Amino acid sequence: MKKIEEQLESIEEVLSLVIRKNASIENLIQTVTDTQNKTLADALIELKTDLIQELSAQQLETYFSQIKQAIVNVQKTLEVRHHHHFDLQSKGFIISAAVLVLSTAISVAVAISNYNESSRLHESNLKFRIARQLSPALTARVDSIYYEDPERAELETQKQEALNLSVKEVEELLKNKQKETREAAE
Repeated sequence: MKKIEEQLESIEEVLSLVIRKNASIENLIQTVTDTQNKTLADALIELKTDLIQELSAQQLETYFSQIKQAIVNVQKTLEVRHHHHFDLQSKGFIISAAVLVLSTAISVAVAISNYNESSRLHESNLKFRIARQLSPALTARVDSIYYEDPERAELETQKQEALNLSVKEVEELLKNKQKETREAAE
């Protein structure tokens, strides 16, 4: 995460540097254009004053050639379009990016769930293998009961668990009552 933040900061620095350089280039282009426009305006004013003084055709021809040369030398500035907003053309990109992010999130969630389930199954497998080593006859009987009727095996297991839980509750209640009678007797 730190690397990404450092990269973002370096990208922001480069971007600000590019923006400043772009602004300075635009200012330079503007000043060059202004000076060339001023030169052309001065040449036209001179031509106008010379025409007023009734210059010869040859002098007019040289002035026109100078003006033509100046016009050719003036570079046409290119219009730079800054595009910093979302429009209909970028809608597809935004939808695609959202779909990719969503599918990635779902894939990561499924992978984590599968990892947790795999870990749980691995633990159960290890417990069953230990039980098989400690009591092979009991695990063989459990296997045979389960393979005969898995649904009945589950119901019987739930019944046994409920019975064991109620027996433990009764034993705990009996211990509490015995403790109370001892305390009352004392």
